[in-house]
Amino acid sequence: MNILEMYKKLSKEDKANLSIYCIYDSIYDVAKNEEVELDDKIVTDIQELTYNLYLDDSRNLSLSQIAYFITECYIENETFFDKVKDFDYDDILEAVENDNYDFYKDEIER
Repeated sequence: MNILEMYKKLSKEDKANLSIYCIYDSIYDVAKNEEVELDDKIVTDIQELTYNLYLDDSRNLSLSQIAYFITECYIENETFFDKVKDFDYDDILEAVENDNYDFYKDEIER
């Protein structure tokens, strides 16, 4: 069976969650590349932030691009979520667009 046929057989619920599955795939791809195990709570936190950023995005960034960035930030600094919880989504999206992994460090030092 080819992939198109497999897609057609997906349930409505699975089809509705394809974006979330894409985010999870990106998160686990980064974790695998970095040889890091992420617990389910962190994966869910990354997924939720990624999806919310994607919905708020006016730059047309991809889900994967956002997920990769957020996952890399978390892997680099496990306190990432504490440090960016009050950041405006536009500031985070600008950092994603510019590959600025230090964006939250600059703001904290001020």
